Formats: sequence, structure tokens, C-alpha cells
Amino acid sequence: MDRPPWTVEQILATGIMDPEFEAAWKANGSPPGHIPGGIPTFQKTVEETLPNAQQMLAASRPTNIVEKEYNIPIDKTFSSRTIVCQSAISSTLPSPIVILVHGGGHCVGYPELELATARELVLAHNATCILPSYRLAPEYPFPTDVNDVFSVVQYIARKATEKDGGILPANADPKKGFIIGGLSAGAAISNKVAQLARDLQPPLTGQFLACGVYIDPGNVPDRYKELYLSMEQNKFAPILDTAALNQYMSAYKGDNPSSISNTFSVGQQSHPDAIATGHGFLPPVYFQVAGMDPARDDSLIYERILREECGVPTSIDVYPGVPHGFYSMYPDLAASRKRMRDAVDGVGWLLGDKKLHG
Repeated sequence: MDRPPWTVEQILATGIMDPEFEAAWKANGSPPGHIPGGIPTFQKTVEETLPNAQQMLAASRPTNIVEKEYNIPIDKTFSSRTIVCQSAISSTLPSPIVILVHGGGHCVGYPELELATARELVLAHNATCILPSYRLAPEYPFPTDVNDVFSVVQYIARKATEKDGGILPANADPKKGFIIGGLSAGAAISNKVAQLARDLQPPLTGQFLACGVYIDPGNVPDRYKELYLSMEQNKFAPILDTAALNQYMSAYKGDNPSSISNTFSVGQQSHPDAIATGHGFLPPVYFQVAGMDPARDDSLIYERILREECGVPTSIDVYPGVPHGFYSMYPDLAASRKRMRDAVDGVGWLLGDKKLHG
């Protein structure tokens, strides 16, 4: 991890488009960052990609990895379709548990989006990776997705302490590590769940937060407002522009917006002690940040608040010149390959290998 950008000049420099990304983006027709056809149309488009994605992922699955699908009951009307990704090699070595929550603006997506990362974590750290589904906005606005994922986390915590571990392999051990994380909406959901789960037993031990939205533009802490630049600088960014981000968040908040649909609520801004109370005692956080992301400065500001004001250990990697979710759309970029290596090392840091990060 390099020192994160912190002056206005350093922050703005991360938003200058990377030449390799620019070439790949232009070769792809320079698609804009808005939502194709609006959210309902895009939901249908994404749903239609699932069968092909499942087929391709099945064909590319390493022979030393097993992936099984389960349904975890959440309430009377919904069960979370959950993928468990684990080593195919029988072992008594303790396996850390990593819950990976998919992104998609809280409105689209499926667990398979996190399988590439899950496989790398299984191979590198002997992890047991849990990939849950959750109900999507706008049909199910905040806080449905947070409650769904929190229910999955509670289920996993309970099963991890029982003789019959249910969907968990026998060697899954939360004492080795119990991490939650994800990309974009998955990061935001994970962070909210980590706040809800501070009294959970066994406790969560880490958060892996990539390109999440944590701060409502109207609730930026006063002392950081001059550094909240990305919404304007990256207004017309590829993959996700500011208008699309606002469209997703509007759908997510629904007809009765909640002040806590982002990590920072209005009440938490009244006094620094309120922030420390609201965000203290969280497990360590590994952040990944894209320089051209409209939500870039959410991560930069939140990381600093956790580290400096709340005493929460953090580590951070910033990828200059690439947009939100760049590695999903353009996996062959050098930055995308580095991002995956960093993800493996960042989770390693959360698991206690301090030489990898920090």
C-alpha cells in the first residue's frame, strides 16, 4: 500500500484517465457511464446474462475447487441463493470464512459476480467463501438488502459454532478469520452489516470494501468538504457516471428515504464524538479505490476517519485513471490484474499477515 492521496492536487490526479484503459474503452466503442435503458430494462438485461455466466464459470472452475449452491431461509417469502466456494482437497487445517457480497447498484446482480475473487481467495488462503444473494431495489428498497445479508451472516456465525456446520465444511473456522466484503453496493452493504454485527459472536474480523458509496453528498463531514471532489470531477466517467450513481441511489432509498441508507447519517455529523461512536469498534478494513469513480472520495474520506478518528486499522489501494468496477468490465488491464493480486494480499492482511499490507 502506498500512502493514499490526500491533497486536492493528489486526489484530482487520480482522476486522469489511464492510457491503457482509454485504449480498451475506445476499442469497445467508448460506452458512456449511464444505465442502458434505465433500471428496469437493465435489470432484465443483467438477469439474461446469468445462464451464460454460469456456463462459463463452470467451464473455468479449477479442479481443486468445489462450488455448491444452497438456499438460506431469510423470512417466509425469501431464501438467499448462496454459493459456497471451497477447496476440493479434504483438510483439517482451519479455513477462514469470507463472505463476498455482489455489487450492482443495489438493483442488479447475482452471487456469481464474486466467484473470480472467491476462487483466488480459496487458492491463496484456504478460505471458505460464502456468496449470498439478496433482494434488489427498487422493488425492495433499503434496508431490505442489508437485513438479508445480515441474516446470512448470523446464519453462518451460528453454523460455525455448531457441530453440524450445515453448508460449511468441517474445517471452516471463524477464529481463523471471519471477513465480509464486496464491490460497489456489496461494499456498502458489507460495511452496514459490520456496524450491525459489532456484538456478533463469533465476531467479524475484517472488512474488504471495494469502490463503495458511504457518504450522502448532503452529509459530507464539514472538515472534509473541500476534499469531496469526485462526484463533480468524475461526473461523466465511463462505466458509472454521477447521474447513474444518483439514479441507483434514488431507487435504493425508495419513496421514504432514510437518513441511514448511507454510512454517514445526518445525526452523525453534529459532533466528532458521534462519528467515533458510530464507526468505532469496527473490524479492520481493507479498501480498494478507483480514481475515476464518482464515489472515489467516499472511500478516501471514510478510510481517514476510521484510521485517525476511530482507531480502526485500515489499509488502502488506489488505482489511478480507471473507473468504478473497472476490473469487472476490463479484466485484462494491468490495473485489473494488479487489483486481483492486491485483493488477495489485502485479505491476507485482514487475516493477520501484516507483511502483505498496511
